[in-house]
Amino acid sequence: LSSLPGRRFVASYLGHSNWLRAASLSPSASRIVSGGDDQTVRLWDVEKKSCLQTFYDSASSITCTKFGLGDSIIVASSWDSSINIWDVRSFQLRQHYGRAHGPSPITQVALHPRGDLILSCAADRQLRLWDLRAGKLRNSILGHDRPIHSCSWDESGEHFLSCDSEVVFYWSLPAEESPTLEAFFGVFGLKASDAATLKERNAEGALDPATRGQETPSTVPRDGAAPGACDETPEKTLQKPGSLQKLLEAAWAGEQVLQSKVSDLQEQNLPEAAALMLEKMVTEMDVLTHLLESIEQRLAASEASTAELRQLLARQAPAPEP
Repeated sequence: LSSLPGRRFVASYLGHSNWLRAASLSPSASRIVSGGDDQTVRLWDVEKKSCLQTFYDSASSITCTKFGLGDSIIVASSWDSSINIWDVRSFQLRQHYGRAHGPSPITQVALHPRGDLILSCAADRQLRLWDLRAGKLRNSILGHDRPIHSCSWDESGEHFLSCDSEVVFYWSLPAEESPTLEAFFGVFGLKASDAATLKERNAEGALDPATRGQETPSTVPRDGAAPGACDETPEKTLQKPGSLQKLLEAAWAGEQVLQSKVSDLQEQNLPEAAALMLEKMVTEMDVLTHLLESIEQRLAASEASTAELRQLLARQAPAPEP
């Protein structure tokens, strides 16, 4: 730590066991957050020059660390494309976004001045906006032709900057995207016309009491087929006419209508609604995975300390008298 007015060295903070990749000073200048290749994020007391807390919830090298909402939260990104948010008061992990940019390493994150949005950039040439209140992806922003190195908000929060190795972009905050029902059905490989047909049948099923609860199969017409003609292949078969709930149940059950579609989602140009749903599912699973890994690391550290203590006690034990 150095003093700019005095142009002099102030203090050094030792604790990381590998290369340091990121560090940030809190707005009050009383705390420092750092991260590096040892896969830990550390919170430091500036005045006492001591480590207040070490966070083991990351499974890869840390690429960026920032404070948010004053000194209240810590945001960190990592090489495995994860974003973690901790509460400084309780030292608890509050939010985790796994594979936030797919397989691409995140290079930097920036917290909105209001504290409700996070802007992230990565080697995949994308900027992404994350809604912290809803806990989900809000926007994906394209424009760079090269990996993005940095991003930052202006003081008003209405604009932000991003840069790659050659170009700097100045952006306006985009409006929140509202996924349509047609976009949602696109996850399952259905077309807009098929979605409209399902909406009509759903309305009919809701108004006609005689059709409620029936499990008779229904089919979706083929493209270009005459009215009433149906495709008898199982890929287009639904369990209940006009029931969106049954379609969702079929999705979670992995029936044939959806199995071939979900397997290659990463290779298709999916609608934003599909990406949102997949990001949420992967994030929830990654949270559990990272928590379990953190517990295992702490247990291993405790076992190692216990073994060292036993060895020390054995050495200090008096030799038996002859």
